[in-house]
Amino acid sequence: MTFMQIRALVLALAFSGLGFTPALASGKVWVGLYLAKNSPPPPGVQVAPENLAAQLRNVFGFNYYRLIKSGEVELGHEWEQWVIPRNDFFIRLLPLHHEPNEPKIVYYEIYKDGFIVAKGRFEPYDGIPLFINGPDYHHGRLIFVLDAR
Repeated sequence: MTFMQIRALVLALAFSGLGFTPALASGKVWVGLYLAKNSPPPPGVQVAPENLAAQLRNVFGFNYYRLIKSGEVELGHEWEQWVIPRNDFFIRLLPLHHEPNEPKIVYYEIYKDGFIVAKGRFEPYDGIPLFINGPDYHHGRLIFVLDAR
């Protein structure tokens, strides 16, 4: 190895030990269902915070993100938890078993009209939300956001 390669390796190890990598989630996942539209929402409704709205705009391209429903899921329990914003469209979350000091992983399934339309795994890290594109709805689109808390 050359001196520069060794120096780069030492710096990378030092920075990773100082917290420059994403932090593991503390134990909860916040779930929000947003209605994304280009027309402004009516006054008095809850919209996405500006930093989240900017991230959503970069990904989906809509101008406004109205919060329809939200909930929190405890990761310390290994049983399924549901967030049901509507009777025909909801998300099921199941924190998977993990060993101490191992990443926490959440399995999710999204249901529409009683059928699974999407499923996957989410490894929650502070500051790195997961956006899940949903169906078109009322001249907009439904979007789930999962975020470590």
